[in-house]
Amino acid sequence: MSTYWRDKFENSFLPSEKQLGLDSILQEAQDAYWGSLGASLMAFGGEIDPAKLDRMDRELNGENPMRIAANDCYDYAINGRLQLAKDGEEQTQMNDSWYRLAMVVLSARPAIEVFSPRIRGREMVLPVGLEHILFLSLVRARLDLDTHPKFEDQEAIPMFLSCEENTGYLTLKEIAVLGQMSERAVRNAAQPTAADRLYTRKEGIQTVVGSEEALRWLKGRRGFVVTRAD
Repeated sequence: MSTYWRDKFENSFLPSEKQLGLDSILQEAQDAYWGSLGASLMAFGGEIDPAKLDRMDRELNGENPMRIAANDCYDYAINGRLQLAKDGEEQTQMNDSWYRLAMVVLSARPAIEVFSPRIRGREMVLPVGLEHILFLSLVRARLDLDTHPKFEDQEAIPMFLSCEENTGYLTLKEIAVLGQMSERAVRNAAQPTAADRLYTRKEGIQTVVGSEEALRWLKGRRGFVVTRAD
């Protein structure tokens, strides 16, 4: 995974065994969208003018595209479902959707932390769950780029995912994230006495697991769903 995305997300990373529901993710998507708009108005005007807020909302086509993108990301990260692009138009729409989500998530945390915007009477929440599933989608993409035959056609998947490094291995933390389990449990599974041992190797100073071995082992975990791309 690129250092850029890892540095952005790991400092505010939720516990790898944390269970996330779609409803909370969609609420965070809404808050990230409105929070970013409200913070922009506060930064340049000192207050949130409702008329200006509505105008910005119209120019950006409203919150619905953000919620759709968050839903698609959740479906891939948690449920392992990814809709492949069938043509150039679908590819463009898919790329725009994923990059929009990534950019809003990146800007929402500092905007909300600094300005604490209140929109229509409620404070916006930090997008901790959105950060988590975006991080999880990138980890899943690393595994799929190495092991899933349909990921060989990189024009059919979001560029946000296809740009991930397919190094041929995952770290123990990345396996914990995919399996929605603790990193300690993964380390215990790598012990020689483990019933279903996870076989590891060294990559520099890191302990890693080859992608095929990671997929084999994850298939036996209740918290992991194998990717279905169609």
